[in-house]
Amino acid sequence: MPRIGIDAHVVTGKPQGSRTWLINIVGRAAARHPEATYVVYSGDPEVCARTISGPNIEHRRLPRVPAAVRLLAVWPWLVLRDRLDTLLTNYIAPPLVPGHRQVVVVHDILFETHPEFFPWRMRWRNRILTRLSAQRARLVLTISDYSRDRIAEIYRVPPARIAQIRCGTEPPPDAGTPPLADGRPYLLMVGRLEPRKNLGLVLDAFARLPAGAARLIVVGKGDGERPGTLDRLARTPDAIHVAAIDDRGLSGLYAGAAALVFPSRGEGWGIPVLDSLARGTPVIASNRTAIPEAGGPAAHYFDPEAPDRVERLAALMRAAIDGTLPFDAAAARAHAARHDWDGPAAAFVALMRRIVPARDPAPAREDAPSRANVRTQVPGSG
Repeated sequence: MPRIGIDAHVVTGKPQGSRTWLINIVGRAAARHPEATYVVYSGDPEVCARTISGPNIEHRRLPRVPAAVRLLAVWPWLVLRDRLDTLLTNYIAPPLVPGHRQVVVVHDILFETHPEFFPWRMRWRNRILTRLSAQRARLVLTISDYSRDRIAEIYRVPPARIAQIRCGTEPPPDAGTPPLADGRPYLLMVGRLEPRKNLGLVLDAFARLPAGAARLIVVGKGDGERPGTLDRLARTPDAIHVAAIDDRGLSGLYAGAAALVFPSRGEGWGIPVLDSLARGTPVIASNRTAIPEAGGPAAHYFDPEAPDRVERLAALMRAAIDGTLPFDAAAARAHAARHDWDGPAAAFVALMRRIVPARDPAPAREDAPSRANVRTQVPGSG
């Protein structure tokens, strides 16, 4: 039985797109791939097993050691100890594990295309190590056309070694009553708060709306956002910052919003865009990087770097709260439905079956049923 190792340390880390991708892809892929064993490594196997589970999933603990030790010593040891046929890691792959056994997931390379949003140490570490990882790995997985094209162009990776496993959305859970609702329309912003998410632009545009006409609800933990921007958010009348909320409460916020505002200057995809459209809620989004791939024709776009960006965003926000923003809720839901997680998970399994084909069964005894002597041809195994 093929054994596929999964670096899942992000599952017990901070909420982010790579965590959402891994949870949804690996759990569904394992269920579709019963002839393989998925060995999932995390800092807390018990917690990880609550989100990724199945009869063919084994959970293992990653030792708590410095990242360099994990890359140079721990991963090579685990590959041998646990008899892994391939290892999937995020961004940075262990250099001493043979490249033909490695699959690396690179959601985006914004540290290359938008370096101003990353600390210099992180920027240069990723530029060097992610490039080497992508060039050595047997297969690079990414989540959008935009990221695929940038990886091929900047890292000189042949397109044949880059595969897309996109992000998706799930059917909306039962929505709770929108918290903080006071009868006025509200605009919603969702995601970790950091400079590239462009919260400052949203505050600029919100200040152009008539006083008291709407509320602004910002959901997400501060994650490198400038202190001055967070202080401004706290002081903005009718603006509310919610650092964390459960899925049911967030679903209620999506469903009740006049619009989701997603002004980011750089994304590998844009999961909140799909989540909002799945609930039949309008989306006002940046037209940069991969965001239009997530929203498709269902969202309204603006250029977050244009000279009139504040005026343009304010006009779209005003139309949303007035109910005059053109929007087809049925078409939005249909667009989101075409981007579920099952399709990407099936594509992931097809790739794993191609690069890690099922092993030949043990030789059958002479008195075994004749069908045991028939070898099943796995697609892509030759």
